[in-house]
Amino acid sequence: MKKLILITLIFAAFSSCSTSTMESDAQKACELMTETAELMPEVIQLGLKSSFGDEESKKESRKKLNKVKSKMESMALELAIINKKYNEHEFQAYLLDNCELAKNLKGIGEAFKDSLENN
Repeated sequence: MKKLILITLIFAAFSSCSTSTMESDAQKACELMTETAELMPEVIQLGLKSSFGDEESKKESRKKLNKVKSKMESMALELAIINKKYNEHEFQAYLLDNCELAKNLKGIGEAFKDSLENN
């Protein structure tokens, strides 16, 4: 099943290459990053549930967690395909100018880096 999803995503990405623009790809990348960020609390919650409780609830939580992780992996692949189409620095700059989440993530990364350097 994973291979079918992977092949479908690759085919869709390559078939849209001729009609996509940096603007539409950046919008899609921003949507994928946003969706991934929104899934993170669920991943954390399911991870905790899959470690504690009775065996049946742990099993069910692992099953749900695997589905969410699979979805995130396919989104990461789609994002990687988009990124490959452009110069890395140009695309990142475009994202920073046009995607609020990208700006926020950059700020968080810089703050984290600064805190590590100061300690």
